[in-house]
Amino acid sequence: MATGEDCFESFAHSLVRALDAWSECVGGVVSTGRPTRKVLVRVLEQERNTPMWASRAPIDGPLLSYWLRGRGQLLPGTKHNRLPGTEDSAAVARALKAQAPADAERLQAIGREISELVAMLQETAGRGWRRRIGESSFVQTGGTDALPLQRAEGRRDVHGDGAVHVPAPHVPAGHRMEQATSFVGRTLELVEGSALIERCRLLTLVGVGGVGKTRLAQRLTRDVAHRFEHGVHWVELADLHHGHSVAAAVGAAFGLQGSAEHAPLCELASALQGRRVLLLLDNCEHLLDECARTVRALLALLPRLRVIATSRQPLDIGEEYVLRVMPLDVPRVGDGRARQEDATGRICPESSALALFADRAEAACPGFRVTSTNQDAVIRVCRMLDGLPLALEIAARRLRTLTLEELAQRIEYRFRLLGPGGGERTAHPRHRALRALFDWSWDLCTDGERAAWQQLSLCAGGVLLTDAEQLCGATPAHGTQTPGGNRAVVAFAALSGLVDKSLVDRADVGGHTRLHMLETVRAYGLERLRENSHGQSFVRRHRAYFLDLAARAGAAYGSAEQADWLRRLRPEHSNLRQIVTAAPPAGEPAEAVLRAAQGLWLHCLTSGRVGEGAHWMRVIIDRHPCPSESPGALFSWCRAAWVAGFLLLMHGDHDNAEHVIGMAHRSLTDLSASPGPAYATAEEDERAELAAAFLQLRGLAALMKQDLPQASTYALSSLAVGRWSTPLLTQPQSLAQLGLAAVMRGERTRALSLLEQALAISETRGDTWHRCYLLWILAIVHGEAGEISEALDRLRCALRLVEEIEERMGEAVLSDTLAWLLASQGDARAATLVLGAVDRVWKPSGVPRHFGFAHMAAHRRRAMEQVRRTLGETAYAHAYGEGQRLALREVLRIAFAGFEIRDERHSRRADKGSRSSVSSPRARA
Repeated sequence: MATGEDCFESFAHSLVRALDAWSECVGGVVSTGRPTRKVLVRVLEQERNTPMWASRAPIDGPLLSYWLRGRGQLLPGTKHNRLPGTEDSAAVARALKAQAPADAERLQAIGREISELVAMLQETAGRGWRRRIGESSFVQTGGTDALPLQRAEGRRDVHGDGAVHVPAPHVPAGHRMEQATSFVGRTLELVEGSALIERCRLLTLVGVGGVGKTRLAQRLTRDVAHRFEHGVHWVELADLHHGHSVAAAVGAAFGLQGSAEHAPLCELASALQGRRVLLLLDNCEHLLDECARTVRALLALLPRLRVIATSRQPLDIGEEYVLRVMPLDVPRVGDGRARQEDATGRICPESSALALFADRAEAACPGFRVTSTNQDAVIRVCRMLDGLPLALEIAARRLRTLTLEELAQRIEYRFRLLGPGGGERTAHPRHRALRALFDWSWDLCTDGERAAWQQLSLCAGGVLLTDAEQLCGATPAHGTQTPGGNRAVVAFAALSGLVDKSLVDRADVGGHTRLHMLETVRAYGLERLRENSHGQSFVRRHRAYFLDLAARAGAAYGSAEQADWLRRLRPEHSNLRQIVTAAPPAGEPAEAVLRAAQGLWLHCLTSGRVGEGAHWMRVIIDRHPCPSESPGALFSWCRAAWVAGFLLLMHGDHDNAEHVIGMAHRSLTDLSASPGPAYATAEEDERAELAAAFLQLRGLAALMKQDLPQASTYALSSLAVGRWSTPLLTQPQSLAQLGLAAVMRGERTRALSLLEQALAISETRGDTWHRCYLLWILAIVHGEAGEISEALDRLRCALRLVEEIEERMGEAVLSDTLAWLLASQGDARAATLVLGAVDRVWKPSGVPRHFGFAHMAAHRRRAMEQVRRTLGETAYAHAYGEGQRLALREVLRIAFAGFEIRDERHSRRADKGSRSSVSSPRARA
């Protein structure tokens, strides 16, 4: 039976680990400047004004710094501030949620764990529990300054959280020998696992092959071994092939010899009755049924038994708690989080994946180290391998033969590169090569799951569950056809099986389930697809589905469904990219791609991918020349040409835009002039709509060149046609162009009339995107007239619409206008923050600032000149850099909050002055 001292030591170890995990989580975010510590403190201090915080002390800068010390909060002589428990962690999580949602979610879980551990420690040891922990050797030797230990020469125990691992008590007999290599990262999983094994009797570590379930389970059992005075026992199931041998293997792990007269479980129950024991069952996935039966029987027979299992799939019994084991975290290429050099030039990675690769690479190739020179190549390798520990270890051994750059160049062919020659000789055969790891998973799948795996491997960037059901419901397994009524049921079962087997991850995105595959899992599926004789049918199905999705979106752009469709297409960008840029399969009709192009113009503009969209459209137009076989085919091509012309103009490529527009105009002119039977009314109407659309597009090109007479002529000609394409927004765009030309001429009254007319049309149709830009232009008109309050009201309305469709370019132009208004009101610092933050949106978008409209860009230029004069170059550069590190929406929230505070102060001063003027005559009387 565990003593009170055992419980105290267990809880103390868990609390120290939890405090380090809290520090890692928040420290990792603020170290990147997204948000900065100063901004985080400012947001937290605002919590004191909320009802939920009225009874608690605020979170200020010193308290946040105290929490970031991790276990250092418990050191002797340290002031005993409160620890970051449930409520405090929830407040910090709310402040981080907009910019670091994953870290915010982790933080809340850690905070709950800290509160629970504090309560248990108080119950176990009374008021002196903090002093006792602070005086313990593992806190004092570890301290909070563990980074120099990571930099020491030779082999070392590296952790992704930058903290020295808390030593655990001696492991009782029966546990597997210690691993010779270091254990990296997994702080949060160890905290959660330690708490779960205290509360529940069966904990299953579930994850994809090679993710490190066994190593994590071994470390976890070592950490909690002191709670089990009668031992920790490990059972390896990988080499077992028959379910009936599971019980015998468990008995053998406890030193029991099986006999014909007694069942192994009965003998085990008799031998262990009354004992507190921990059992580790490793690699259960191929013997799930028998493992589940064995564990259930043991838990029923032995009330004090605890079980930790590792599997690619849960055991699915009532007593089970599942801890998902995810790949190690990997930063983006160029992410400054990893750029922390010591005096020798060595980088101490904050990413667990980088730390693992660096450690194993140093062992394989003495003298290897991660530096600022090779860091990006290391990150590329880690990202391509999804942060999978086994793959990283095999890749690191390849540095005996290859340079790091050669490894990074060849890593795309991961299954050939990471073959048996790179694996550990003593490892199980399926852990010696990357392909063998997934061959094992493939063998465990049903035919339906294998077909779904191959179909989903074509989906780049993931796929909605509903889309996956449609795709896989039409996917035959080995060429067999499923009856129509059962396809949805069969598809869902196959997808659920892939999720259960840890081959597919799921996430809740806006109330909808989205499925994701690791790139390595996806690459394996693509290899299997290439070996499949029916592979081309999978490809055609995938292309047809997403091309049709884009076409339906384009048809709805002029309606109230526009916002829904823009949000719908946003996460499918990667799927659209690979479809548009890849060569079409034989037999695919050009009409399918041309129809889909109609959905790309607004999608690429609103998602901030104008440059990429312009490239896509050039590929489509070059690949599919203007057809001549029928008016219908010509009209589809012309609509695609309009999209190409629009995106090329937005990209600033006016020459190619004019070329495409000219080709379409000539084709429409030739069609109307060609002899032959009279067109049907519908075809005549469609030709007129397209003619009006290209006139509007020519007007837009002229407006960008500030040729106001020509722009007005084209826009008026477009409106005179009398037939306008609703999906291409021809009529409101023509009116808006006339209104913008009037703004540039200084004709304020005419501009307001035209813009309000276009706004009324867009509001009637429910068109969200165009309303954003109309409100933007109206804000400029009011701002130029000095009507700041009216301008701000228009900007607020426009920003609400921008958030509804997540329109990055709209957010950028509105923000630049806000900076101009802030500068004109004398708030130079807030204006500079906005200018810096919006700079991060414009640069990667492939769009000239303000789409090349010089009149609009002049406001930004004036704002920058004004704030530079006000702040001085040094203060300006500092504020601009701070804005670049912040999320644009966070900066906008701060800026508008400042406006509201100034308005409130102004109103109070006005009220006070009014009261003074009323009371003054009485005082004189």
